[in-house]
Amino acid sequence: MPPRVALITGCSEPSSLGAALALALHRQGVKVYATARRASTMSDLAAEGLNLIELDVTDKESIQAAVDVIEAQDGRLDILVNNAGVGGRAPLLDVDLDRLRALFEVNTFAPLAVTQAFADLLVEAGKTGRDAVVLNVGSGAVYGPPFSGSYGASKVRVGGGWDDAEPAQAALQTLSDTLRRELAPLRIRVITLELLMVSTAMLNRQKIYDLFRPTPSGYYANWPAIEADMRGDKQRTGGAARAADVAARLARALTSPSPPRKIWDGVPSWLFRWVLPLLPVSWLDWLLVKSARGVRLVQRPE
Repeated sequence: MPPRVALITGCSEPSSLGAALALALHRQGVKVYATARRASTMSDLAAEGLNLIELDVTDKESIQAAVDVIEAQDGRLDILVNNAGVGGRAPLLDVDLDRLRALFEVNTFAPLAVTQAFADLLVEAGKTGRDAVVLNVGSGAVYGPPFSGSYGASKVRVGGGWDDAEPAQAALQTLSDTLRRELAPLRIRVITLELLMVSTAMLNRQKIYDLFRPTPSGYYANWPAIEADMRGDKQRTGGAARAADVAARLARALTSPSPPRKIWDGVPSWLFRWVLPLLPVSWLDWLLVKSARGVRLVQRPE
């Protein structure tokens, strides 16, 4: 059976989960195409012998160019990892809707666009005797922590539950769940990664959209102080999972004969998976407001 071929989006930072996963799969003997908008940001991966493709996941022509490369070189794609994403944090009253749409383009619509474009090559991989795999990197923060609604809405369900029984309206998780069922007859397995805190470029504030509208509401005039209190970079990063450890677990799952449908990882995945779904909504509201850094600094107008 030929070696697997994988493409991973969002490998632009050495500390990113995408870069760590690219290395983990490469070391398992998978032929990996690491992608980012600029190849120069992936020099560490090039030094390890990985294949690099410049790919803007929001640009149709850029996506097709990546498809053409793999079709010419390999004729199939065994593993597709939709990892590219950006963060954004702001009070929803102050979010600029055009900027929010741009965030959704990257976090929600791009994974579907990339999957559509590579569908034929994924189907070809299924003809080798083993199923192709698509991994969509979502967020496990399904309960709408204060000031994180823009990012969370682009990644997770609008609702209280974590499993498939919870009705939902939106975003990457629902797209991923539906794709899993629709693509199963084509021998394409779809995995959703419910990701919590991992020490990556996004957590370290290197890939965050400015979401504020030009004329904010005025209710959060002291936002810099609120955000600084929320951030606690050193404390947050120190308590997060290591990207290399998460990547090693994902690489094993992606190359398993029977990969899971959902994977929870990061810190504290156990809390979001097993504990919070059992709490009444009123308790959840109290807990999330009480524990959210910065909420206590919001100034009520006179």
